[in-house]
Amino acid sequence: MASVVERRLASLRAILMQSDAGIRAQFPEYFLTYYTYLRIIRNPPRIEHLFQKGRDMYRYLEAEGKDVLDLGAGFGLEALLVAIYGARRVVATEIDRDMVEVGRYLAERMDPPMTNFESKYGDGIAMQFPSASFDGVMANCVISHVRDLEGFLTEAHRLLRPGGIFFLSDENNSLFLPARPRRRRGWRQMEREPRGPYFAARLAFIGEHFPQITGNELLETARLTRGLVGKEILSAVQEYQASRRVAARPAFLYRDPIDGQYPERELNPYWLMRKFRDAGLKPELLPAFFSRRIENNPRQWVKDVLRFFCSLVPPLSVYVWPIMRLRGRKPVLTPSANVS
Repeated sequence: MASVVERRLASLRAILMQSDAGIRAQFPEYFLTYYTYLRIIRNPPRIEHLFQKGRDMYRYLEAEGKDVLDLGAGFGLEALLVAIYGARRVVATEIDRDMVEVGRYLAERMDPPMTNFESKYGDGIAMQFPSASFDGVMANCVISHVRDLEGFLTEAHRLLRPGGIFFLSDENNSLFLPARPRRRRGWRQMEREPRGPYFAARLAFIGEHFPQITGNELLETARLTRGLVGKEILSAVQEYQASRRVAARPAFLYRDPIDGQYPERELNPYWLMRKFRDAGLKPELLPAFFSRRIENNPRQWVKDVLRFFCSLVPPLSVYVWPIMRLRGRKPVLTPSANVS
């Protein structure tokens, strides 16, 4: 008889192997678009890759029989897998209501349905969970979009129990040089004049608050306030009206002008490790993840070689693979550590 884990993985595999029509009948269009883009829909090797990656996260979180929080869980597949593999309780938080509903629906569709998985709407950092609520906190492809990185890590530390683990995975590793051109093209597209999403939003924002500014002057103020957010833009426009100049020089030019969200900020993993220490987390650079035995071609052989050397020398990972993975452990205070 198949184990509960095997039955639930089979349930999830069956969902991802459905026809486009079958998926559209149950999920938002974005679910199909996103997982088609990742080449997961009806692709058994990629589905197995997803399952192996979830197992690897579960292992590094040391999540067996533990309580885990996923910050920015998206559709919740990774969090769901951590729950399937044996976490006691997994809470997946997300600020997109459709994604939250997908997470709930997936949990109900498992065989048997998941009772240790909860998909919640909201910003996990702002939900005010009690201190020391979780043994593990995970953030996949989230940290490079976070506005207040220091606050994010401080809150993760607060939410963790002593000895708990914060697990981070993100593809915006600044040390993997081949990915830089693609990422920076994406940044420039966000600020493309006049219809790039960030540029157009800033034009509308300035036009709303300063209706007397129009035409070329409006375009110029939108250019000069690139990288500023909210009230910073308003102050800069007032300065421009008074002196025809803007003194503010943002550290990063590509941000959502309304909420300050980063598109895909490049992050140096060694800088992140310093931020971990500042937040009270003991950092560890993890080896890159490479799936095993899912392909029978040279690509799999390359993965096997990279896995061997990255496992042997984890720092090599950040130079040969775009996705960086780190974990930080909250120290366990011993009685002697409290003695001054």
